[in-house]
Amino acid sequence: MAVCLFVCAYLALGVATSSVRAYHWFMLLAIPGALLSAKRGRGFFLDWAPLFAFWLVYDRLRLVQPLLYSRVAVEGPFLIERAAFGWLAKGAVPAHAAFAWLASHDGTVATSIEWAAQLVYFSHLFVVPLVIVALWVLGSSRKRYRAAFLRHIRAFTVLNFSAIVVYLVMPVAPPWWVTLNGMTQPTAELVTQSNMSAAMHGALIQGMIGNASQWFAAVPSLHGAYPVLLVLLFPRKQSRLALAAITFYAVAMWTSTVVLNQHYVIDLVAGALLAIAAWRVEGVLNKPQHH
Repeated sequence: MAVCLFVCAYLALGVATSSVRAYHWFMLLAIPGALLSAKRGRGFFLDWAPLFAFWLVYDRLRLVQPLLYSRVAVEGPFLIERAAFGWLAKGAVPAHAAFAWLASHDGTVATSIEWAAQLVYFSHLFVVPLVIVALWVLGSSRKRYRAAFLRHIRAFTVLNFSAIVVYLVMPVAPPWWVTLNGMTQPTAELVTQSNMSAAMHGALIQGMIGNASQWFAAVPSLHGAYPVLLVLLFPRKQSRLALAAITFYAVAMWTSTVVLNQHYVIDLVAGALLAIAAWRVEGVLNKPQHH
């Protein structure tokens, strides 16, 4: 009943605020799933509730974004990025240098880089959930995988909700906003008229960002934080090859976010620091209590 009431309330809020999207209606499938599920099904809802809650709360940030325009940091992060990492791009901001390079190259190499970066950038929507799903399935019969599943849920929950708090306290403009509007403070009119194709390469990424629930949540970068947290949570006694693959994925994700003009390097560093903090907090929560 709790699942049914929540789904109905969530969709009602979307309709009332004209912010409902086509994909939101798929939430209705949760109602028969909740009503007809056996003990295993109810366990699934309880196990995954923290991540479901984050995805739904994050989606509703689209309602909060207009309240943040006057507080969005635009010039400060740009100047810090240029001072800290301008050496990577001959004094320019790396994300802007990458955008300019892609704009000036139309060949096969540039197109391949653009598509590869987009696919890596999109992958964060699937990689972390698939890893956790695999642990949840394996955990049904093996205790060590069950323990690993719970570690991931706790750590990512701490990371996700901490990031939302930082977004709300300190909204930051991404580099593509500066490409499009310079140091101009965001306004409802500018947001409505934003031409994504003039600020970033790739049709997929343009569509994704155009429909994003929060444009000014650059710090910390969850794209930068997720692969770092996966590396930290990976059991050190397991396959070194698998650990190397995850580390390579982290490097590819960081590179892709910069190449696509989505994040400054400082955004990624902030994400990594928050991932380390979430990992440490989870370690404290997982520590056995002695009486």
